[in-house]
Amino acid sequence: MFTHLFFDLDGTLIDSKPGIFKSVLHTLEVMGIPAPLHEEELNPFIGPPLRQSFKTLFGFSDRKAEEATLIYRDFYGREGMNMFTVYPGIPGALETLAAMGLSISLVTSKAEIYALKIVEKADLARYFSTVSGCEINGNRSDKAELITYTLQKHDMLPGKEIVMIGDRYHDIRGAKLTGISSAGVLYGYGSRGELETEKPDLIIPSHADLTDMLTGNAGKC
Repeated sequence: MFTHLFFDLDGTLIDSKPGIFKSVLHTLEVMGIPAPLHEEELNPFIGPPLRQSFKTLFGFSDRKAEEATLIYRDFYGREGMNMFTVYPGIPGALETLAAMGLSISLVTSKAEIYALKIVEKADLARYFSTVSGCEINGNRSDKAELITYTLQKHDMLPGKEIVMIGDRYHDIRGAKLTGISSAGVLYGYGSRGELETEKPDLIIPSHADLTDMLTGNAGKC
């Protein structure tokens, strides 16, 4: 049974797509770069570290990705950050898991200053013993680094009783690199194929399955 739960934020606890997409489109407009014809083309942007997403999706150089990141963060901090909704059932699931005595932490590639504000606004902050995110300059944005950082906060060694729960490939890879368990959720921004390729320890189909699957009660009466 898991004793420590490390939750991703975007696509796992909240639907932050509207604010992220609007921030990306604003960035492209300021930089004079044509926007994709279909917003769905921006889906891969959500999840990985910000600078990495600009490089991967738009082919930006290091310098251009840094410029884009500054523009993005300025808009996101003013407007985009507030454009999110909490997925149905998430508050109840966190309440139940916390009541069962499980330790719950937030581990996100989002800048920590934004993550703290978002969980406060979402009224979820009380469930997390720690909140870990990247520094505003991009340091500590890799998921494995963030997991290690969170383990250090808890003064814990890696172990299979600790699980990283997220919706994208980098959540699963980060867990494997650091020697903890992994769980992929299918209701976020990653596809089933993406997650199955990474071979997580668990695949969680919906928000309603979170509590049972994380506590080993799936299928029990």
